[in-house]
Formats: sequence, structure tokens, C-alpha cells
Amino acid sequence: MFWEVIPELTRGTMDRFETPDKRWRIVNDWIIRQIDSGEWPARTKLPSIRTLARLFDTSITTVQRALADLEANAYVLTEPRVGYFVSAAGRANPASHFNFSSVTVNVNHAVVAMLSQAASRTTLSLSSAVLHDDLTPHVLLNKCMTTLANKADLAIAGLVTPPGHAALRRRIAGLMLTRGVICGPDEVLVTSGDTVALELALEAVAQRGATVAIETPTYYGILQTIERLGMRALPMRTHGETGIDMDHLEEALKLKKVDVIFLNPTLQNPRGFIMPEAARARLSQLAGEADVPTIEDDIFFDLVPETERPRALKSYDSTGQTIYCSSFSKTVAPGFRVGWCVAGKYRDAILAQMFSRNLAVSSLAQSTLNEFIGRGYMEEHCARLREQLATTSEVMRALVNSSFPPGTLYVPPCGGFIHWLELPMGTDMAMLQQLAHQQGCHIASSGIFFADGQPTTGLRLCLGRPLSPGLAKGLRVLGECALLAQPERPV
Repeated sequence: MFWEVIPELTRGTMDRFETPDKRWRIVNDWIIRQIDSGEWPARTKLPSIRTLARLFDTSITTVQRALADLEANAYVLTEPRVGYFVSAAGRANPASHFNFSSVTVNVNHAVVAMLSQAASRTTLSLSSAVLHDDLTPHVLLNKCMTTLANKADLAIAGLVTPPGHAALRRRIAGLMLTRGVICGPDEVLVTSGDTVALELALEAVAQRGATVAIETPTYYGILQTIERLGMRALPMRTHGETGIDMDHLEEALKLKKVDVIFLNPTLQNPRGFIMPEAARARLSQLAGEADVPTIEDDIFFDLVPETERPRALKSYDSTGQTIYCSSFSKTVAPGFRVGWCVAGKYRDAILAQMFSRNLAVSSLAQSTLNEFIGRGYMEEHCARLREQLATTSEVMRALVNSSFPPGTLYVPPCGGFIHWLELPMGTDMAMLQQLAHQQGCHIASSGIFFADGQPTTGLRLCLGRPLSPGLAKGLRVLGECALLAQPERPV
């Protein structure tokens, strides 16, 4: 093959670069030269990842990083289970190989099965994105509830109808300021958790048969809602470190292929990236010009390190078309099921749904959270939680390097407790699940994060629990199971 001999310019080049962050660019630049020079014409199949790693005397992860950047910039495209090819369109017209075909969503059955298995107390569940009891601020919440119980004039068991507890809505309006959003308490609607807020938002802006543009992969809860409401999904090309491909979205909007945009731009579930500020501004502008509503799921905001926090997508909205949804479930109190939305021009439509479905939220939970925020416990607790999760993330990084199969691609999340791995192509994921279950470890099928429900070699691990010898052992065992699930190599 003509690619089997690397030009002498690349010989020894790796030795001059000390960090993987720079090493991948050598591979990247060399492939670009082959394409731009015409040496590799359109539809040329690239050498395998392992071959490139061997030729450049570097790691498989480094090559994967280079290929991911090439794909993001439309130099190459990938065909699952086949490999990478030079883009037929080339960089001049990347839109010609974007996918604009919506799909029928089919994940609910698999999600229900996963949640049922994850509820078992006999296994180490790494599939459920629920904060562990040991990370929940029970002592602080109990102090707040004790104070409320001693207030004789406070009817904590009374019914609080939508839009929710007035004092809590004022607190939430204050929280929104930290996210770059200026809103009054009357614009805040308190909901029974984030998922209900997302459901209400989607029902308010679209009808059966509508097409929802989504990240790929994405949160299975929104896929369930799309499926239940009889809508369709348009999976958008999504980059693992920056989010939705804005060129893809722009073309889809121009072609009127999108009725609603849904995204989780901050600590995206499941890949953990943070969408750049410039992309947020561009998306808001494109959606506004196309008159297409956007639903923003921002449930993980408080898990982002303070120095890296972006403005909410909602903060760029000048037309009221962005519906902002969030919750206290991933940070403070999973069992309270208290969330909220700031719905812009869709506020009245969502409020009407809440009344028609009698969607009142626990008055005790709302009062407790109001007290919790008012005492300054929110900042105190979340700062401690971020530190604990960061420690777990460092251990996770080390364990992936030491215990998982060579070729596993892992980009640590920008914060939070959800981690996404890409195991080597050919990994038998059904075998991995079975082996892990036999060892008392439950993992989810990757198919639930994709609209068509088809599994990939992706693996979501939820580490919302304190670091412990048991957790570290469970991750090492999972890595060993992944090694056993690799395809047999010819001797």
C-alpha cells in the first residue's frame, strides 16, 4: 500500500513532542497533507488505527484523537465496523455528506429494562446517573426541615399549585443570574424534576410527527419522550469536545428539516463536554432566524468548576424561543424531584399543561430547598461535591489507562460524574454486560443513548458516589471484563 512508508519528514518527529496533546497533531497534519496533495483521493480508505499507531510509534488513543479532529473538520468520515475514508465531498462542501434523515425512536423498552436492573441493591450500578446517598447533604437538609417544622405559621403540608412556591421561585431567579439569565420569579415554573420540565417543554412547542434535532449520543430520557409523543429524531453530528456540529445544524435549518432543537450543552449527558460560548451564540442566532424553538437541559451546571462555567444558552436568547430546564436532583436532593423551567414565550402554554395535569410539586420539598439556598448551603455543598467528584475522575482516568483494553478512547468530562468511553471496535458488548453482571457490576447498553436504539462500543459510567476501594475494584473488574470481550486476534 502507498501509505505503508511514511515520508522521512515524520521520522523521529514524535520524539520532539513531550505531550499527547501535541503528538496527535503530527498524525493529523500528515494525513491532511496526503489528502490536500491528492495522494489520497476521495473515498480512499485510511490505514487502520493500529497501523497508524505502529507507523508513527505512538498510542492508539493519540491516533483516535487525530482522526476525531479530521472527522470534525470534514476531511474524513467513518463507516461503523468498516473504518475511516477520505471525505467524498472534501472540505469545500462538507454539507453534502451530512445526514438529514430523521428516524423513529426505539429505546423505551431497553431503558425500562436497564432501570429495573439498576434498582437491584445486590450489584454495583454504574449505569444510573443518580447521586449516591453518601454525597447528598442530608445533615444540612435535616437542619432546614427542623427549622420549618418549628415555624407554627408555615403550612408545610399544604398544597402549592403551579407555578410553584413563590419564595423558591425568587431563589431560582437569583440562581439564574449566575448562569447569565435575567428573569423574574413569575417567569420561573417549578416542576416535578428535570425530566418533567423537558416533557412539558417538548409538548408545548411541537406536535406528533415533529422532528427534534438531538445530539449524538444523547440523554435517553429525551429519547423516551420523543418516542412516547410520536415524534421523530434527527441525530446531529456531534463532536466529543464541543457538541453539535453547527454547520450540520445550519444546513438542516435551511432545509427546514428541524421543528425543535434539544441539547444538553453543559456537561452533556453522556459525553461530558461543554459547548463553547461562540457555538452557543451561533446556535441561538440560527434558531432565532429559522423561528425554531430550542430546549436547553442544564441540569449539571452546578457541577462545573466555577472558573469554567459558561453562560446558559438561554442567556443568548433575544426572542423568547429557548426553554431552559434544570433541577436540584443531580446536586442536592434526588428524592425531592424538584426542577424548574424558564420558558420565555411558551410560559403560558406550559403553565396550562401543568394545571390540566394537576402537576403540583411537594410543598415540603419546595420549602426545604428555599431554606437550603437561603442559608447559603447550596454554594457550600456544591463546592465540596465538585471536589469529591474531581478526585473520583482522576482515579477513573488512571484506571482506564491501566485496566481497560488498549485502544479505549476516553476523554475525561469537564466536571460532574458521567464518563463516556469508546471501547475498541469489535468489542462484544453483550458479552461485556454479561461478564460484568456475573461480577456484580451493572452497566447500561449504549443503544439507549442513540435514537435508533442500536448499540455501539460506547460505554457510559456513572460515578456519582464517594471514592472507595469497592468502587475502584469494580472499575478494575469491569476493565478486565472488557479485555475478555475483545475479539480473538489471529496468532
